[in-house]
Parts: sequence; C-alpha cells; structure tokens
Amino acid sequence: MTTVAPESTPETTRTPEGLRYRSIGELLYLHPFSLVLDEYNVRTEQADPDQALLDSVEEDGIETALLVRPLPDGKYGVVAGQRRMLSAQALAQRCIDEGRTDDVEAVPCMVRADLVGQSAEVIAAAVAKSLQENLLRRAMTSTDVARAAEQLDLLGLSDAELKKAAVTAGLTVEQVKSAHRATSLPDEVKKKAAQYEFDLEEQIALAEVADLPDAMDELKRAHKEDAKSGSTDKGNWKHAMQRLLKEKEEIAAQEALRAEWAGKSLKEVRYRSWYEPGSQDRMLSDLLGPDGKPIDPEQHSAECPGKAFAFNWSDELVFGCTDWRANGHKRADLARSSKPEGPGPAEVAKKNKDEENARVVRGKFVKQLVQAKLSDAAVVLAMQVVTEMPSWYADAVSPGNAELLAALFDEPCAAASYKRARGFLNALNARLRRNRRNFNAVFAQVAMGFELHMSRKKHWAVADGWTADWLRFLKAEGYTLSAIEKEMVAAVEKKEKAEAKAAPARKPKPPRAKQPEQQDGAGQGEDDPAQQDQPDVPETAPGDSGTDTQGAEEAESPEGNQAEESEPEEA
Repeated sequence: MTTVAPESTPETTRTPEGLRYRSIGELLYLHPFSLVLDEYNVRTEQADPDQALLDSVEEDGIETALLVRPLPDGKYGVVAGQRRMLSAQALAQRCIDEGRTDDVEAVPCMVRADLVGQSAEVIAAAVAKSLQENLLRRAMTSTDVARAAEQLDLLGLSDAELKKAAVTAGLTVEQVKSAHRATSLPDEVKKKAAQYEFDLEEQIALAEVADLPDAMDELKRAHKEDAKSGSTDKGNWKHAMQRLLKEKEEIAAQEALRAEWAGKSLKEVRYRSWYEPGSQDRMLSDLLGPDGKPIDPEQHSAECPGKAFAFNWSDELVFGCTDWRANGHKRADLARSSKPEGPGPAEVAKKNKDEENARVVRGKFVKQLVQAKLSDAAVVLAMQVVTEMPSWYADAVSPGNAELLAALFDEPCAAASYKRARGFLNALNARLRRNRRNFNAVFAQVAMGFELHMSRKKHWAVADGWTADWLRFLKAEGYTLSAIEKEMVAAVEKKEKAEAKAAPARKPKPPRAKQPEQQDGAGQGEDDPAQQDQPDVPETAPGDSGTDTQGAEEAESPEGNQAEESEPEEA
C-alpha cells in the first residue's frame, strides 16, 4: 500500500474563522508494514512493546497518530511512536499467520512532508520531534494511576465494559478492582512507594503487608534488584512478597495460639538456642524428669506450676518450664554423649521456610510456562526425562496425580480414579491439539514430576543433579532463582566437580588382536570372542547424581536445642 506524500504546506495559516494555526502534517491511515523505524528516532532502548500495550492495541486499535515522514523508497519513517508501530506490526503478523488478512488494521499517522531530505535543518527537526515525544511527556505517578483505576471501579460498569476500559488503560481487571487498596495506604507509605517507583500492581501488593515493620525496606531492595538485573517478571519482588505474606500468616497463627495457651494459665517465655548461666526457664526438649526420662508436655502443662510455652525457630509451639530447678527437672544435655553434626535448628528452620516460599513462587512461573508456547529447550528437557525415566518421574506418572496436572492448566478434574483421569487427559489433549500445543501436556507432566521430586520438606539438604537441571532450565526461561534455590544449584555443582576430580581417568582399552577365521559351527561356545566382547554398561545419565531423597531424615538436625551451653555443669 503506497500513499503519495502531501505537498509541503506553509508552516502557519488561518482557519475560516480567522484563527491562526500551525500545520502538523496530513493524517493518513497506512499499512503497518509500510512503516519503518526512522534513522533519527532517538529511542534505542526499551522499545519493545509490553503485553499491556499489545492488549490495548488489539482491543481498541491505535488511537494516537504516529509522527512519520516519507522516505525515498515509498515507506514511512517513524519519528515518534516506535512502540505503537511495533505493536501494530506484531498484531498484523498474527492476523496474517492465522489467515485473517481482512482483520489487519491500518495505522493512523501524521505525515510530515517538511521532514523530507537530508539537510542539517531537516535532520535537526526530526531528532527534535523524536525528543519531544519521549522527553517532554511526563509519566503519571503510581498514586495518580491508582486513583484513576479506583475511579474506573466506582463507575458501576458491567464486566465487559470494565474489561474493555482496563485493557485500554493497560491494566488488568483485578488491578482496577484492587486499586482501592493502594489508595487507602497511609500518605507517608504512598509517598515512599512513589519515590521508589512502585507501579500500581506493586502498590496493591504492598497494601497487604504494609503493617509488617520491614516490608517497605525488603520490597525496595527486591525492586532495585529486579531493575538492576533487567528482570521483566519481577522475580525478586515475587519472592520477597511471598516471604512477607508467609510471615504475616505465621504471625496471625501465632497470635491465635498465644491467646489459646495464655488462657490456660501458661506463661510465654522466649525460645533460646543457648542458656545464660543461672537461667531458670528451659524448653522441655532440653529437660528430663526426676526419673531421667523425657517430660510429657501434656502432663507437664496440667501438673507443673512452671508450665510455659514458646515459639521455636520454625514458629511452632513448644513447651517449657519457667523454673526447672525448683520443679525437680534435670538438664538433658548432660546426658548426651556428643554434639550432633550439621546445621543448627535455627538454620534448618530458616532454610525450610525459604524452600517453602520459593516453591510457591516457582509453581506460579511453571504454570505460566506450561500454558505458553514451549521453547526448544523445554522440549529437549522433557524428552530427556521421558526417555531416561528417572525413578522420581516414574512415581509421578500416575492417574492419582491427574489433579496436579489439571491445576497446571487451570482445568477442573474429578477425584482421582483411573477412568476419570483418563477422560480428563483425553479432553486436555484434544484442546491442546486445537491450539497447536500438542507437546504441552507431556512437558506439563514432566514439570509436575520435577516439582513433586522437590516437594519433600528439606529437599535443599539432598538436592541432586536433576534438581539443578530443573532450576537452571527455569532460570534460562526467565525465572528468578531465590537464595535457597541458588544454594541448591551451587551445592550440586560443587559435589559434581568433586566427584569428577576424584574419579580416576578411564584408561583406553588396548586394541584387540585380530582373531583367526572360524570354521563352520565354530565360535558357538564359551570362548567365542563375539560373545565375550560386550559393550560397556552406560554410566549414570547426565543430570542424575544418583542421590535419592531417602536420606532426607538422616541429614535433618534434631529440632531440640543442641547448641553448646555456656552454663557450667552441675555436680
């Protein structure tokens, strides 16, 4: 599609009413592929359109004209509006690929014939116009966006009208409906959120945890880490939010338990990993009864005047005694022969929490991956697992896990049974075939196997080669590893390097002497070289370090207090 450029018009003229105005060009509607990025467009970074802009263009088209100038080859150089151009071209290509050429929409463009040419004056004008588009436009603050979104929610629109308005604004319906959370934040918090450049989604999330003392600082660090790493999926932010949400949940659970046991006349004491000399209170796990046997917590809470409770490093309720000497208890540590090896209970509890929180964030990313178009790396990894059939994958492939598979596709699935699972899988495969996502079901099954393999508590202590392969794959797909996930990968890599270094170099076999020709019927007995010269048994498959999760309990440290005591032993 070629359009003749308008003739150059005087810079200023007057309307029929006598008003003076400046001509800004001629409005034409051009084919998306007749547009190219002008060599004097100043935007060279962050030009790719995001999903919000693509959704807005698909829903309403382009409503703000691009600034273009005619080029000698008949195309038009986009001086201002590169992201809108790329959005229109992406949607046009999708229509062409799907055979919907009649749905390709023209792009409104303001054609500037006065910017044609290569003179210094023309070049300066083109660069200035591009700068004007990108520099003089001041972005709305996140607080302004929140207020505007809240206004949309208060208009009483139907679901369809609200969805259309949200997409046009580059927001989701959920963000519009939740905007009131952001606007209800205290002014001081909103001011900090704007200072740290939190967007509407982040402000809404902040409202859920703003009452936690360190929430703002932790989210600020995560926001900066995402910006520094160039993460587009807010991976560090998601991990930080999950930790804070879990912390808030645990605080609420603790308050409920605190009220319950305080109502039973138990005194709350501080949980300790070590005791000062002369300390009176101790945990029951660190005490023995007068008979030298462990103390029953239920009996102690009913009979001992020193009955007490505390919350351990895992935020679990444990029981203690406020005055162990006066109540006739004995120190259990004096009966122990040696100090156990491995991380202490505080470190174990922290790692367990970190692993649980990372699993939640990782699961959401895996669900997105399963439902999207697969990368070549995803297909390769899935085929490797399917063909090698490691034990953890074989255990996962069961009709009983059909509900887990259904959850990855947000599909309902009846209670586990062979026939029901089979019917669900047939329906799922039919839907995926229609969407040209045939292999997604296989990849989803493999992903489910990986996540089940890593779902056991304290998997961080027994992470294997497959664990590292899965986490490295997810990272390459755009997932942001949490600290505990990075630790697992590093531990596996360290172990693999040590094993490779310790393994003796395999010596090449000497060439076999040529055997004399056999007579008919020869070579059929025990001395037949053809039968003796069998190929070597293949080694363990790449990625499988041979470590199983059965050793998890062996690696786990006792939850009781095992730290060194600073109090001198009693006589």
